[in-house]
Amino acid sequence: MNFHFDKAVSILGQTYPFVILRLLVYVAAVFVTVAWFAGIWFLFIDWPFPGPPWLAWVIGGILYGKGASLVRNYVLYLVKAAHIGVITELVRNGRLPAGSNQFSFGRDIILNHFLRVSILFAVDGLVRVVVRAFNRSVFKLIGFIPGIENLKGFFQKVLDYSLGYVDEAILSYTLTQPERNPWSSAKDGLILYVQNWKTVLGSGFILALISYVVVGVFAAPGVLLAYLGIGPFGKAIAAIFVGLGLLVKFIFMDPFALVSVIVNYHEAIRGQVADPQWSNRLSEVSKKFGDFDKKAKEWGSPSGPPPAPASS
Repeated sequence: MNFHFDKAVSILGQTYPFVILRLLVYVAAVFVTVAWFAGIWFLFIDWPFPGPPWLAWVIGGILYGKGASLVRNYVLYLVKAAHIGVITELVRNGRLPAGSNQFSFGRDIILNHFLRVSILFAVDGLVRVVVRAFNRSVFKLIGFIPGIENLKGFFQKVLDYSLGYVDEAILSYTLTQPERNPWSSAKDGLILYVQNWKTVLGSGFILALISYVVVGVFAAPGVLLAYLGIGPFGKAIAAIFVGLGLLVKFIFMDPFALVSVIVNYHEAIRGQVADPQWSNRLSEVSKKFGDFDKKAKEWGSPSGPPPAPASS
């Protein structure tokens, strides 16, 4: 089974500026969060309104949880969609159109298809629900293996880690069909995933394991020092090493996993079309799968027959 890691490494190297951009958005979100709650603190110590000062924390927390987090997630989603659009173009055609760089190409995807991309924000959430249900059903299929129940929690976490990249691969598929109903194309992309789940989920599973190993390798020295009780700051040192491992995972492993799963998804579905028989099976796995047809009808545009992905 070929997971095309070499191709993923090449594309990751070409699109790493987008990874840096996503990191900068996260950093900006941290600064906004700190500034927001610093403002709440100042209101708390010098409360100018009627009522108890603790209302500052209640109101501020609710506004942040409902508003700021939604804005942050949406901005991150737009950056992610632009990045995935560039990755998809490189996977399918090997290069960007003449005269385009990756930022201008990603920007054009967002601006030229803003409504569609915005709708895909909701599509992405529904895809995640159905994929999670399917992945859990896959785990039940291997439940007969002796001792597998003892590792259920670990394997479930690994599958959930893979989940985030599978739904982004399906988002990548929908971006290749801008003329189609986004709900219909996402449904077909989901069916194509389950038709090839062993290859796509297999690559995600391996990458998830590698990510956990990377975090463990970086965290091990700090945890060992804390266990041996060396110095008064053993726990703080352990936390620093764990944080370093998570940072390496976030900066290097997560972007590689994203690109790799998208590459494997497109390589696996080449020349295939979605088999309608899977609709009934997926409806049994998750009742939410039926929402794709409902949303497609509400969208109103023809779903159109799904074109077969290029075979070469």
